[in-house]
Amino acid sequence: MQRTVRFSLWLAVPLALFVPAISALAQSGTAAKPAVPAKNPLALTFKKPDPAKGKALSQSCQGCHGPNLASTNKAIPGLAGQNPSYTRLQLAAFRAKLRPSQVMWQQAANLSDQDIADIAAYAGGLKPGSAWKVGDEKVRAKGEALFHKGDSGRNIIACAICHGDNGRGNDYLGVASITNLSPEYGLAILKEFKGAPGFGVPHPDAMRIMLRPMTDADLKAVAAYISSMQK
Repeated sequence: MQRTVRFSLWLAVPLALFVPAISALAQSGTAAKPAVPAKNPLALTFKKPDPAKGKALSQSCQGCHGPNLASTNKAIPGLAGQNPSYTRLQLAAFRAKLRPSQVMWQQAANLSDQDIADIAAYAGGLKPGSAWKVGDEKVRAKGEALFHKGDSGRNIIACAICHGDNGRGNDYLGVASITNLSPEYGLAILKEFKGAPGFGVPHPDAMRIMLRPMTDADLKAVAAYISSMQK
């Protein structure tokens, strides 16, 4: 998966939705006609998800995301145990080419809304992958403290407030499960969120604000902890 700036997804969606209106206003010498609202590329319509169909559809995903979608590659996230709402959002974003990744664009291109819902349901019912080995237990311990308690003296908010003590997030609110997230990928995501601009979208903005006071050493510690939460 490419590591280009993933927060471009959150910037691209509003622009994609407002392009028709902008184009109409740009017509010189003529009165602007009411623009037909663009379809939200992230809004999915589907019936009750079928995990069995999702399992069949996800066979090709295992080449990158690992057997039973539990990644064995530090640079690639596992999908096992991920909250369905989060997986649906990401697959829809890849299908609409709003999140960068040539590989995922190809994989998601022919997925229907129902396919996406079925895959998300299957992945969500799997057990998260095994904990990753941590080289420095002191670093992990620092990450554990930051995750569960934060650091009030430095205005660092505990990650557990949104992601839960077990790191499983919240499906209803669309908060991702990060339990045993591959360490290299986890660190890359944390750095990207911290470096993202503010643009008023709740989840990424919350991450950006929470990570702002953290140092690179803090981010590395948190990534080490979440990669090995459930030993």
